[in-house]
Amino acid sequence: MSDEMKELRKRLNNDAIRCQEEGDTEIKDGIMIALFEIEHLDEPYFGTDYSQGDGDND
Repeated sequence: MSDEMKELRKRLNNDAIRCQEEGDTEIKDGIMIALFEIEHLDEPYFGTDYSQGDGDND
């Protein structure tokens, strides 16, 4: 993992802890998802890819 990714992971962990302490569980949950994805970048992704839209462009 690059130094930049390590720094990003550290910052996200700190933000998640702060959000939990402040009771902002929605943002904390989003950060936890991001951390999970960072940790699994080297594995295939099986989720839905919304980066190109939802396919319903009519």
